[in-house]
Amino acid sequence: MERLEPMDILNAPTPEEAILAKIGKWIFSSYITEHKSVTVIFKKDTPKNILNLFQKNTDLFIALTDYKVNKTYEIAK
Repeated sequence: MERLEPMDILNAPTPEEAILAKIGKWIFSSYITEHKSVTVIFKKDTPKNILNLFQKNTDLFIALTDYKVNKTYEIAK
């Protein structure tokens, strides 16, 4: 087992980063609308719990995109 040093806790992901990573694995693409907001397109086999998690946490994406992210999404065909 690897020994943890006191400063290793600083390398642990925050809960917000963990949520973004979980959602990010299922994103197929995205685009910016004419209203300067982002619409996300998910892979077609994305689980419903990931879609619900996305809708509850769209505010976390502002740090990544500098745009408002729409709570509505699209599924890839």
